[in-house]
Amino acid sequence: MLVCVVIGYFPQPECLVELTCISNVAGGLLLTVDGILGMAKKSRVPSVCHLNVAVCILLVFLVCMGSLTGMYRFNFEGAFFFMHVVNPILFIGCYLCFADKQNNSLRFALLAPIMGMAYFLFDYIRCQFTGEFVYGFVEPQALTFPYAVITGVILYLFMALLGLCILAFHKLVKKHIRK
Repeated sequence: MLVCVVIGYFPQPECLVELTCISNVAGGLLLTVDGILGMAKKSRVPSVCHLNVAVCILLVFLVCMGSLTGMYRFNFEGAFFFMHVVNPILFIGCYLCFADKQNNSLRFALLAPIMGMAYFLFDYIRCQFTGEFVYGFVEPQALTFPYAVITGVILYLFMALLGLCILAFHKLVKKHIRK
């Protein structure tokens, strides 16, 4: 994941603010740190961190798959094919198969959107200074503060739902693996 980010974003460092880059870096670092801690028999990275990255990287995957409708365009060439398609599938697969026992409570799922919401808040604040959003799906003038709050609530609920779905699939996979 980290190698893909270096290959894909080295020629265009101005795009390092994209959620694709941030979620792939976070996923790569998380897997690396968790692997090192696991080999050293130390306590592992909290599973809520894995779930947060899983939700963000799944969001990247879903948005990129939505671009196949032709309504907007995402880059699927070279390293970006991996960052937009392969890495999200592999990360979610690793999460579902190898993550430790999860707390499947609603409260745990409500924590899942933290990373995504932090990113969207960053993008909103960045837009206040630059006059443009990272992905440009919305015109800055159209997203007044009240609409931004409503959009934030909807995004939060959607990401929490993604977190619930991931937790449900995790439970199913673990149940199947135990058999």
